[in-house]
Amino acid sequence: MRLREKDSKNGEVATKGWDEAQAALLAGTHVSAEDEGGEGERGPDQPAAQSPKPGSEPSGGDDLDGKTRPELEAFAVERGVDVSGAETRADVIAALRARP
Repeated sequence: MRLREKDSKNGEVATKGWDEAQAALLAGTHVSAEDEGGEGERGPDQPAAQSPKPGSEPSGGDDLDGKTRPELEAFAVERGVDVSGAETRADVIAALRARP
């Protein structure tokens, strides 16, 4: 995914993997550059929508164990769960599971 660092003086576009790009967008450190010279539909100030990876389907459970820490933190933000005090990935999962 093509991203541009916010407040970057040189305006350089970086290509990152899906997970790393989503974490950077959700953290607010980068903006999408997909529409610059490509087929993207998003503008540079609009973060990419959180969507499942191709081929991933719900397994019937909450599937939290299969997510990376940045994915879990993004999910916590969506659900309004405060995980700022979480020290480990397991702490983030516990906080998410504790809130129905």
